[in-house]
Amino acid sequence: MSTYTKNLTMTAPEVALAALEHAAEKFNTATEHLTLATKTVVMLAGAPLLGLMFVLALPVISVALTVYYGAKLMAAHWAAIAKHVKNVALFFAAPFIGLAYILALPVVGLCTLAYLGVKAARK
Repeated sequence: MSTYTKNLTMTAPEVALAALEHAAEKFNTATEHLTLATKTVVMLAGAPLLGLMFVLALPVISVALTVYYGAKLMAAHWAAIAKHVKNVALFFAAPFIGLAYILALPVVGLCTLAYLGVKAARK
C-alpha cells in the first residue's frame, strides 16, 4: 500500500455528480404517474437529453476531480514536492553555473595577480 493513499470524503466535484444523479431520480419520479403512452413519449424525448447531459458533464467533472485531488495531494506532500522541484531546478541550472565559473575565474585570477603584484611593488 502506498503512503499517498488516504480515505477521501465527498467534496465539491462529487457533489456536482450527485446533483446530476438526483436530477435523473427526479425525472424517474415525475414519469411514474403518467399513462403508458405519455410515459413512452416523455421517455423518448427525455432519455436522449438526459444521456446528453451526462455525456457533456462527464469531461468537466473528470477534469474537476483530477484538479481537486491533484491539488489535495500536492498540499498534503508539499515539502517532498518542493525538495524534488529544487533538485530538478539545480540539475538544469548546473551547466550554466559552471559556464559562469569558466568565464569569470580567469578574470578573477588575473585581477588577483595584478593586486598582489601592485601590493608587492609598493613594498
